[in-house]
Amino acid sequence: MQIESWHAKSPNSSMGEGNHRRNSLEELCLSRLMDTEILYSFLHSNPNLESLSLSDCFFEETVPLEKHTKIETLGVVPKLKSLKLTNLINLKDLGFDQDIILKRVELLLLKRCPCLTTVVSSSASLSNLVNLEVDNCDGLVNLMSPSTAESLGQLNTMKVTKCRSLVEVVGKDAENTDKVVFKQLKTLELVSLKNLESFCSSDSCEFEFPSLEKVVVSACYNMKKFSNKVTSRSTPILQNIYVVPEKEKKRYCWDGDLNATIQKIFQDKVCYVYDLWD
Repeated sequence: MQIESWHAKSPNSSMGEGNHRRNSLEELCLSRLMDTEILYSFLHSNPNLESLSLSDCFFEETVPLEKHTKIETLGVVPKLKSLKLTNLINLKDLGFDQDIILKRVELLLLKRCPCLTTVVSSSASLSNLVNLEVDNCDGLVNLMSPSTAESLGQLNTMKVTKCRSLVEVVGKDAENTDKVVFKQLKTLELVSLKNLESFCSSDSCEFEFPSLEKVVVSACYNMKKFSNKVTSRSTPILQNIYVVPEKEKKRYCWDGDLNATIQKIFQDKVCYVYDLWD
């Protein structure tokens, strides 16, 4: 089902009313919402929803309006696996981290959300997340804290592209995190991140990627290192880093380990051969 806000607000429409349950609806796309009233009405009336897409909306955070705060919120969509947010130009806070929805979601896509300053708060858990894609979110300085990264035990693919302000993927945390293990991560793509300096700049946090097979680092002109605590033992499977995305897969570098290769790419300006901004 794909609905724009004016459909649900039309005089003859009952689509936004919470007492009309649709037990068979699995995929819902809502667009051009001014607030979250209709959103939460649909979530209450579609208990078997598996995929939710929001596009071209104007609210600042995905939290229920005050009159709905006493209602049990997102526990009514226990099967939700896919959450896609596109062109939410005013969104500042994902807001779902107070609900259990993020513990269930397997695919999270954030695209063209320029006011978003963090993907989730440090208290949020993304324990079932398999795919994370972030594109054109210029307000992000980092994606997550080390404590949130610790919860990503099922993450298989992470793609981050064209986020102008991103300095590091994993930021520093008030709590000291000694080690983060991305157990299932196989693919990491960092493309056209012009201010990216490293995956993480923390001096205390160690990273391990036992399943990492593919890394793409392209047009990240200021990335001088991957992190302070990563060695060849941290990535036992990884054998190369691609400097362009899929179309020219043969272009890659390797210099013994992840950090040394990133330094070589920076020094030799290999990443300059491809730039998605052009």
